[in-house]
Amino acid sequence: MDFYRVDEEYNKFLQEYETKYRGTTKVPNIRYADRNKFAFGAVLNVQGKKYYVSVSSFDKRQEANILIRVEGDAKPVKGSLRFNYMIPVPDSCLTKLVIKDVEDEKYRVLLNKEYRFCVENIERIQKKANKIYEMVTKNRKPLLTENSCDFQLLEKGYEEYIKQMLQIY
Repeated sequence: MDFYRVDEEYNKFLQEYETKYRGTTKVPNIRYADRNKFAFGAVLNVQGKKYYVSVSSFDKRQEANILIRVEGDAKPVKGSLRFNYMIPVPDSCLTKLVIKDVEDEKYRVLLNKEYRFCVENIERIQKKANKIYEMVTKNRKPLLTENSCDFQLLEKGYEEYIKQMLQIY
């Protein structure tokens, strides 16, 4: 379990794939002006497809997220893990985020705190990942399903991406 950056081309492929078959996408953008979004995982494994959950600055409690809390800090909520936006990612599309190599000291300290939270709460994180996956794929709450990635569709996109990449090599 670690922090990873997801390959931008793969992320874009999933966004386009979901839009093509669903009419919209909930796959989050990962490119930002100051720094790219990263993910934690693998939090779930579905038939060999590993899921990664985005670490977000979003700090409001919702059913489909876990707030990243650091007790004792002036602002204890650092962000959240947003499980309705988790995506399956092939190993070849991941780059480990090496926290000690981050130059911005303030950001490096924040990453260390977020990472510590994730490691200390791994069972809770995996349980939430399974719960949200099951709720969305079985459409237990239509509003949640509507505001989540279509996990099963993304799994097909994952397979399609692998097939396309194998043809290139």
